[in-house]
Amino acid sequence: MFGFLKPKPKPKPKKMAAPLAPMLMELDLGQERVSVEVGFDRFRSLRLRIRPDGTVRARAPMGASLAALREHLLSKGPWILKHLERLRARRQSVPSLQYVNGETHTFLGQDYALVLRQGPRNLVRLAGDGLLVTTRREPEPELVRKLVESWLLSQAREVFTKTIRELLPRMDALGAPRPAKLNIRCMRSRWGSCSRARAICLNRQLIKAPLSCIEFVAAHELCHLLHHSHDARFYAVLDRVMPDWRARKELLHSLPIL
Repeated sequence: MFGFLKPKPKPKPKKMAAPLAPMLMELDLGQERVSVEVGFDRFRSLRLRIRPDGTVRARAPMGASLAALREHLLSKGPWILKHLERLRARRQSVPSLQYVNGETHTFLGQDYALVLRQGPRNLVRLAGDGLLVTTRREPEPELVRKLVESWLLSQAREVFTKTIRELLPRMDALGAPRPAKLNIRCMRSRWGSCSRARAICLNRQLIKAPLSCIEFVAAHELCHLLHHSHDARFYAVLDRVMPDWRARKELLHSLPIL
């Protein structure tokens, strides 16, 4: 009855919650200082990726402790540095294309020498170890670029569609819904995506990769038809659909394509 005379317990210090607005977090990783763009959303786990321009981005759960977030990002330091170094090496190994005679172009993991000729109609086709481009007028670089990119896009539609069709029986066996449509786009920072409306999108640059890598990306996105997040259930399905996906992923990430 005299409880009101007891001293009130000291309030526990509140955990400093992360703000909802994006922020920039600086990390000292050995001898390198790395800036991480941090955003917050409704997902329960931290998602970390490095964009082709070298930007490091993290998506953290809303309300996460900033101290815990920094500690977690620091623990990922070796992974961040490894991928930044790989990206820098890849940039140095990728020459800018000039679309001139004899230049090397890649298709399905194989290199082909560009062969330019004038002829009765505009045409692009493989000829042995060459990529033959025939033009009605002088084969200027801009014209050759448009013809080659148009040809690559048409090849991507054919190869990607066939790849997905061949993977569908494996997904059917797991009770996955069928994809609603396939989009092919030029994406700067990802190989593919799968929306909640079951629309699969693949990066058109994938047509330059070996078929085994295209199959991996297609299988990855098809597995999102069952599990949208990258959780244990998702990877369990991917393991069943494509047991050697890790080796294919490693090969894809080593290629100087994006």
